[in-house]
Amino acid sequence: MARYTASVESPRLLEDVFAYLSDFSSTEEWDPGVVRAERIGEDPIGVGTRFHLVASFLGRENELTYEVVEYTPPRSVTLRGENATVVSLDRITFEPLDEGTRVTYDAELTLKGPLRLADPLLGLAFGRVGGRALAGLRRTIGVRPPARLPALLGRSLDGKEYDLPEDLAHPYSIIVVAFRREQQALVDEWLPWLLELEASRSDLAFYELPVLSSAYGPVRWFIDGGMARGVAEASAQARTITVYTDVDRVVGGLGLTGTDTIAVLLIERSGGVLASVLGGFDEHKAQALATALEPEPRPDRG
Repeated sequence: MARYTASVESPRLLEDVFAYLSDFSSTEEWDPGVVRAERIGEDPIGVGTRFHLVASFLGRENELTYEVVEYTPPRSVTLRGENATVVSLDRITFEPLDEGTRVTYDAELTLKGPLRLADPLLGLAFGRVGGRALAGLRRTIGVRPPARLPALLGRSLDGKEYDLPEDLAHPYSIIVVAFRREQQALVDEWLPWLLELEASRSDLAFYELPVLSSAYGPVRWFIDGGMARGVAEASAQARTITVYTDVDRVVGGLGLTGTDTIAVLLIERSGGVLASVLGGFDEHKAQALATALEPEPRPDRG
């Protein structure tokens, strides 16, 4: 058996880093030894979720199926990978820091059958592979890229065309981004606070932004029509802007790690993201957004 343990610190939020790394298909982005990685199925990640990986090790490509065997968001996830010749047990733990997150990666690799005779050489090779993976992970999560709303063409449920972020009319906008129909319940949790905040500031507006794959573009009339029928208030139809595009481009541009939950973003007029939180409403998340807002200038009374 060979073991590799190392830690890396990231300036990103605990929940964001956990969501990114617990989706083991992300290994293709940060581990040079992974040739290909994909999630099997579309259910939310949890115990039992499986991933198919093709990894380069000891001069050959190996296919492994990984399964999540322990899932405790946002503090730890353990995956077990196996094929005919090896068993890999990968445990990732997450610790909040004052400004960011510490990630500790603990991996064990065991050869099967006659290959066990190569165990004395396994540790050396595994250490080199682990070192390259750690460097890739540090490059990926160790630096927070500037997030911004990418250029998007949208249409509100009342028929108005939008060129975003150019058509944002206020100095500040709060945009609630959702990717799936069932996420509307999370969006609704934010509405009372957002309506109150919007009413209290003349320099801010909020929008709901359902983001769907461009593959659904041909049936936009049907999807948008169904949304409009479910939204009775004219003001709600006006602030709901649907976008049919490359979803990964939006996720990457906004600095998100996936589409499993909603994102609530404070954006300045040019599209730069000033603050963002994930998931349903709570007071701490709301305060994080409010804190990022500058006080509204008072009118000059002369």
